[in-house]
Amino acid sequence: MLSNIGVLALSTFRETVRDRIFYLVAVFGFVMLVSTAVVSPLTIGAQGKIMSDVGLAAMTVFGLLVVVFVGSNMVRKEMEKGTILTILSKPVSRRQYLWGKFLGLSMTQVSMIAVMGVLFLLMTFLAPGEFSLRYLPVIYLTFLEMILITAVVVLFSTCVSPVLSAVLALGVFAMGHLSESIRDFGIMQGSAFQAKTAQVVYYLVPNLEVFNVRGAVVHGASVGANHLVLATVYALAYSALLLIIASSVFSRRELR
Repeated sequence: MLSNIGVLALSTFRETVRDRIFYLVAVFGFVMLVSTAVVSPLTIGAQGKIMSDVGLAAMTVFGLLVVVFVGSNMVRKEMEKGTILTILSKPVSRRQYLWGKFLGLSMTQVSMIAVMGVLFLLMTFLAPGEFSLRYLPVIYLTFLEMILITAVVVLFSTCVSPVLSAVLALGVFAMGHLSESIRDFGIMQGSAFQAKTAQVVYYLVPNLEVFNVRGAVVHGASVGANHLVLATVYALAYSALLLIIASSVFSRRELR
């Protein structure tokens, strides 16, 4: 079982890294260089903070682009080519297939975020007084967030079209960062139905603000070990739940 998942994960990783990823990493480096040039007239303190904020935000955006636009089309592309039937005709279950795809895309995220993280730290090193290892937890939390979104995309890709899967995943990403605001807004409306609906959204959608500590760290705060542990458990548990649901849905889907 593990060997099958490992082979599928490695194959998915090679396929996704081959073309798209290096282009996005190159664009990330360009964004970092441009942001440095744009903020250079500012004072040293403001320059470093703006550049750090832009770099960390860009890391999330590019990671999200890879997950959504590569992951949402992953299953459908192999169905159209007919390769999925070839894979499943071997001693590979549908659950192993989905887990392999998930782990392969997660490996892509690891490599991409690691390279972007090195570029980011290099640019902060060149910015006077801004280099700090306190950014490492932020990069790690960005990876955890992308892992969770990967599980969301895998779930949607098993039951809807690639376009709808991408739209829904982007919607979950936006709602995940606004879930607390949605809950509070629903309570403020005074309607029991709206309050209940807002609470359902709050508990159903993953709370992605758990991984968003960028602003605090840019302004000098540090991330505690307890927060990192809880965020790790939360991301892995939620991802596992989504993959279990995806496996259940995919096992009932008719493949042609």
